[in-house]
Amino acid sequence: MAIFDINKDELLGLSDTLLEELIARLAEAEVAACGHSPARVRWSGSINAPDGGIDVHVQVPVEQLNSGYIERPDTVFQAKKHRMRRADILREMAPSGVLSPMISGQATKGGSYIIVSLDEDCSPPMLAERVKAMYEAVRHTPSHPTLHLAFYDRAKLAQWIRQHPSVMLWVNRILGRGYSGWQPYGAWSCPPEGAEDTLITASGITISPPSEKGHPLSIKDAIGPIRQLIRTTRKAVRITGLSGVGKTRIVQALFDESVGADALDHTLAVYADTGDDPIPSAAAMLERLIADQRSAIMVLDNCPSELHAALAARVTSVGSRIKLITVEYDIREDKPQTTEVIHIEAVGPEVAEKLLLRRFPSIGQLNARRIAQFADGNARVSLAIAERVDEGESLAVLSDAQLFDRLFEQRHERDEGLREQAEILSLVYSFSSDFSETGDSELEILGTLAGYSHNQLYRTLKKLTDRHILQARSHWRAILPHAIANKLAASALDSFPVAFLRSTFEVPGRDRLLMSFAHRLGLLHDHPVAKEIAAAWLQPEAMLGNLLALEDLPARMLEYIAPVVPDVLLNRIDEVLRAADFKGRERHYDPRWSTILNLLQALAWEPSYFNRCASLLLQIADHEIDKTRQENARDRLTLFCQPYLSGTHASLEQRIALLEECLTSGLSQRRTLGLKMLSAGLSGSTWTSSGIYEFGARPRDYGAEPDYDALMAWRCSFIEIAVRVGNADDMHLANGARTFLANALSGLWRDKRMGSVLVDAARTLHVRLPWGEGWKAIRTKLYFMRKEPQVSSVLLETLDALERELRPNDLLSAIRLYVLSKGHYNWMLDDEFNRSDQKRYTEAEERLMARAEQLGREFATSILCLSDLRPNLFSSEWMPYRSAFGKGLAEGTANPHEVWQLLIKELEQNSTENKDFSVFQGFIEGVDRTNEVLAHEFLDHCAVHPSLCRVLVNLHPQRDFTETDLYRCMSVLNKPDTRIVMFDAILWQKKCLHLPLTRVLELAERLLAIENGAEVILNGLGMRLHDNKATEDMPGPELRQIGLRAAIQVLQKETDRGGFVDGFMASVVAAALQFDSHDGLTENWLDAVFSAIDKHYGYMNDYLKTIQTTVTLIPVPFLSRLFADSEAQICMRLFFMRGGISDTPLLSGVGIEIVIDWCYRNENPKVWAYVPQGLELWSSSTDTSRTALRENAIKFLEAAPEPSVVLESFAELTSPSSCSGSLANILQSRTDAFGELIAHERDDISKAAKKIHERLILMIERQRIREQQKDRESGQRFE
Repeated sequence: MAIFDINKDELLGLSDTLLEELIARLAEAEVAACGHSPARVRWSGSINAPDGGIDVHVQVPVEQLNSGYIERPDTVFQAKKHRMRRADILREMAPSGVLSPMISGQATKGGSYIIVSLDEDCSPPMLAERVKAMYEAVRHTPSHPTLHLAFYDRAKLAQWIRQHPSVMLWVNRILGRGYSGWQPYGAWSCPPEGAEDTLITASGITISPPSEKGHPLSIKDAIGPIRQLIRTTRKAVRITGLSGVGKTRIVQALFDESVGADALDHTLAVYADTGDDPIPSAAAMLERLIADQRSAIMVLDNCPSELHAALAARVTSVGSRIKLITVEYDIREDKPQTTEVIHIEAVGPEVAEKLLLRRFPSIGQLNARRIAQFADGNARVSLAIAERVDEGESLAVLSDAQLFDRLFEQRHERDEGLREQAEILSLVYSFSSDFSETGDSELEILGTLAGYSHNQLYRTLKKLTDRHILQARSHWRAILPHAIANKLAASALDSFPVAFLRSTFEVPGRDRLLMSFAHRLGLLHDHPVAKEIAAAWLQPEAMLGNLLALEDLPARMLEYIAPVVPDVLLNRIDEVLRAADFKGRERHYDPRWSTILNLLQALAWEPSYFNRCASLLLQIADHEIDKTRQENARDRLTLFCQPYLSGTHASLEQRIALLEECLTSGLSQRRTLGLKMLSAGLSGSTWTSSGIYEFGARPRDYGAEPDYDALMAWRCSFIEIAVRVGNADDMHLANGARTFLANALSGLWRDKRMGSVLVDAARTLHVRLPWGEGWKAIRTKLYFMRKEPQVSSVLLETLDALERELRPNDLLSAIRLYVLSKGHYNWMLDDEFNRSDQKRYTEAEERLMARAEQLGREFATSILCLSDLRPNLFSSEWMPYRSAFGKGLAEGTANPHEVWQLLIKELEQNSTENKDFSVFQGFIEGVDRTNEVLAHEFLDHCAVHPSLCRVLVNLHPQRDFTETDLYRCMSVLNKPDTRIVMFDAILWQKKCLHLPLTRVLELAERLLAIENGAEVILNGLGMRLHDNKATEDMPGPELRQIGLRAAIQVLQKETDRGGFVDGFMASVVAAALQFDSHDGLTENWLDAVFSAIDKHYGYMNDYLKTIQTTVTLIPVPFLSRLFADSEAQICMRLFFMRGGISDTPLLSGVGIEIVIDWCYRNENPKVWAYVPQGLELWSSSTDTSRTALRENAIKFLEAAPEPSVVLESFAELTSPSSCSGSLANILQSRTDAFGELIAHERDDISKAAKKIHERLILMIERQRIREQQKDRESGQRFE
């Protein structure tokens, strides 16, 4: 039976009272699903009372409510276990012939009255008879037409239960058929029976939600933000904290309506402790919830990191219907894109003390306080010790060591053997209590340290569990909490020689146990033995010495022991960076570089290690290259210069020293990094964090949190640096500093105390050189401030005055601002910008273009030099008005020749690698308006210029392109540095469409003959065909054939291109195949297609559109070629059909009648088995999550000469080529759809389907077993 299914007859096992509770729970869940509080449901009264007592009453303060089960906002449910025939109904509703006042009241209110009878299982006529009796009972009531009446039998009740997973879990548990380990909302923290379980909100526990940016809150203050986070985030929520800090009880409180306001809907809660080995597994439960499209809040206690990561990724990918909360003590670096982390920490004894007095009132307040203080507020440790305190006994005279020993006392006598065995077991973070497949026993290996056997230690596990210091997950065990485990492990390290410990754990084949030993050592950074072993492992020839060659498990060991010997580790990293092969080492996909970067970032948290870590990170950054998503040292160094979430507690002076080192470096890449760091230091409030915030047992957090005064000092320091650098002679640094400070102005101005500092900074920069970026930023700030309803008039006056002061007042500063500044919020430069005008942005753009032209004209007649416009005149950054400036320059000069030569000279003095030539294009455009001959002369000059020839096509003016222009451009076609992509414009731009066809064909033929020329043809023709409705613009047959030849050439290349090339190629191929009925051309094209399919082993995803277009336009020739070759090739083609091109089946765009007709005409009968691989077989309903066979699939099956052959193919295709989540669930849904063929009217189809269906069911069961085994293995570990 499916996870969320129930047999209606099983409900007969409910008692009267439980039936009433079930209806109440269902009503609560239904009301909550409609967005209202479950508190709107009340239930009480005797279930068998004939006096009209209300069993369950729903009262929701809305005018309308219709959920399908509750159809009026005021609804009364009458619960009856026994059968309810006509006479019973009349007697219930109108005892002694008089209608119950409660029902009369419902009629008056226009409410609803529903009878639920558990013993009834009605056919439609029986149900109609009972509803008729209900209406008969109210017929004499004047307002009866407004009353809604309904009768629910147990079938309807079972249907209702299926809609609410949490209620389903409750019913199954009550009936004794529940899923092992799964619970609805309840006392998840397992208090003793009868004990008070209200939430303790005393101080002593802090909670750090992500919304607080690392600032801890009290329990009481944190409940609201956590609830809001869970409601709004699409990510999983991870609740972390050491064992014993009350994580489970706090999560439970999130659903408790008596705690705070706006509790989470407890009717959606689905809870399991993964340590209880829940059945089904957490992964299977999540997949079922997703498949059934149910709303649920899934809570997983003691959820290991690997299981959390898998479930979090799944939840994030499916939307917001399902929420995931996981709870775990182990804090590991979670992926921020899928997880929100909330950390809970004990910072005082108050909560633990109150809990002790609640559970053990007889021990007294002094003893409770002493125990809680000893346990550092850890509730689990406190309770374990309190269980061994006698009534009237005083603990005040006991030392911490004596209190700790209480855990190992047996009948008031110390059990030395138990203590020693606990110490041995605590040497590793976790261990297995079973024998492995090879017969090895981790218990036996641990026992050899002190002469204990597997069985002896196994018996000890029960004793330790009873003392609450051992936790179990499947066959895995761990001494917990850490406060106890670390103390035991420290004692054990003192008890054995280092050589003996190493020889025990470092034996080959004990890798997992060795890793777990390293994990424990990492929590004992003050212990001399831990330091000795960790240092030995990091020696150059030792197991962890070669940092860059470590496999995954040794790399985890390295991360574990790093907190123990940070100095030794830093020395080792330094040696690696000084190695001869460091500079040239490929690091893009090397996970070990990520490990080293993370460790350096973690070590830099401490001020004493910051300088050295930063120095090592700088060495790495010097040799990094820019690659998308590559983890790098530069980002970590930049993070250090944030005031918050920096991941370090280094002082402001240390961070400024790092920044200054970069800004004054002789290496250009360090200076660029320095600018990034400066930008981070100036940032106003949008701080981000990344990295490791757990480091063994050493304290770690998000970094320093300066108070307001410290933040002001921070900002003043960084502003001072920005001003100094912004006025420096190095223009690259100066421009960067000026830009970053301008970008930060809006955020910095939020602090009133920064106003005078920023005004002084702006004036200092402006005196040295007009600060256009600042002026633009201030105008932008003013624009948005004036839209705010409440804004400080003093601030507005200050900014208005500063805006006037910084406004460009000379030609050069105006050009730098309007022409040579980066193009963001350019409309802010327009003095006539009218925010109420619908065309405001278009008109502003026109005015700014005209302004740039005018500035060009003024520059031409001024005494300014082109060198004054450095460095942005030819910068590759986006500056949209340089072309217009060039036009104005041409129009304003009396001597275009002289200006041209000056432009060429300035270009040749520019040494940057990437340049923009817009000013040349604009200048030629301007000259062409008045002197076309001179414009041609300049273009001829460009054709022979080493830089300008590379963009020659783009330099031509926006008039009709002539044959002379074409010859000029073709003259540079074979030059080595020519950007041939520019030639696509000649094939599609309107100014070129009048060119003689023979000349265009000549260009196309030459392009086909050079590298990447085929792509240029496809781009050009693809642009011409894009959304082209005008037949006069359609390329002629000659160009279409060249386009097809280009497509063939691209397909024949070894490298895939995909992307835009595929889109353009599809358009070109479509034009050729639609308009040109040339068999030879079609054959050549299909030759290329199938050659590419075979060459790429069926993987053709990069040419998805092109292949789909081909199949749709010439399906019969394509199908004939598809299965015409050898068996080996056919196997590859079948893979290609099924998944080598996309998730969309290959033949989905072809009419099924065409496919069937082709199959009949084909001489090979196997095609009936092949073709289903390319059909779209399955359809899924988003409303019901039901899968069905598509109509075309059934048509193909019914047309087949041998339906069993087609059915075998259908059966094979129940397994998807790829999937996310449970494969068994997908198989089940498709097999259910396949099973509907058993009822087919044709016997040959029905019998074959029945036989295959039985086989599929067995396959699904085997798959479910495999998935359950895998889920248990991956979801039950401690590490």
